[in-house]
Amino acid sequence: MRIADIMALVVPPVTDLLRRSRRPGGTGQTQPMFPTIIAVRNERVVATVSTPRMEATLHCAQPLAVGVDPYALVLAAEAVVEGSPALAYTIITRERKAKLALQEITGEGEEVRFSTPIDGGEPSDPAILTWLSEAISQEPMAVDKVSRKDRKGTFGQDPFMPAEQGRVVVDAGTLKMLQERIAPIGGRALYIARSPEAGRLALEAGLPRASLLASDRLGDGRPSSTQD
Repeated sequence: MRIADIMALVVPPVTDLLRRSRRPGGTGQTQPMFPTIIAVRNERVVATVSTPRMEATLHCAQPLAVGVDPYALVLAAEAVVEGSPALAYTIITRERKAKLALQEITGEGEEVRFSTPIDGGEPSDPAILTWLSEAISQEPMAVDKVSRKDRKGTFGQDPFMPAEQGRVVVDAGTLKMLQERIAPIGGRALYIARSPEAGRLALEAGLPRASLLASDRLGDGRPSSTQD
């Protein structure tokens, strides 16, 4: 995938996340967008992890990469560029290609607007680049050795799930673990199911319902209600 293709996938959910953070809460106050890691695999967004602290978000990069085997990781965070507010996207791919993209923010509240992202050159924060590079270079978990629950591996029966189902189970376990880790600080881990069937399997594997999104609801950030 090209960097432009990755950006086309991650910009809509990130800008929606920032819009929602700019809406006044119960106290009438807005808050900054949480630093967020987005995992891209098979030409779609498969997971996001957001926490109120950059360090905590970066600590999620390695387990996310090991568990969901992304082609690319993208860290999105608010920044100030030449005195103006912006979104900064730090992108790293499996080929270790790194890029910074910037998107200017104008307006407030319901009037917030975003420019077309521009090439920001090489990532300027070495700490962020190190975290993402080390994460994406880790060996991912195997998905073809996930044990079935319905079979005991008797003669002539495969004791393991098909790799496609194992992929969903490993994804679900990863996002469940991350959600449990970051919940105490107000963080949120989301899994974007590729189909209703995958969503049901993820729930059966232990994924919290609040962490499950259907792919057609990626932009609104609300849990899926269609996977029963």
